Amino acid sequence: MSSIKIEHTAEDKKAGMTLGDLWTFAQDALNHNIDPRTPIKVTTGFRQQIQKLEAGGSR
Repeated sequence: MSSIKIEHTAEDKKAGMTLGDLWTFAQDALNHNIDPRTPIKVTTGFRQQIQKLEAGGSR
């Protein structure tokens, strides 16, 4: 697994991430050569809105 870890957090945690935020996260991961098959960690809010995404790093 990659030693590079990326994290993206929603600007408004109550509303959650936008489609643009998800696209930016994916582009950032690919630009850092994180394998596209790498699992991501998703932190959600009470209403299941995406608040934070993480990928990469060593476990």
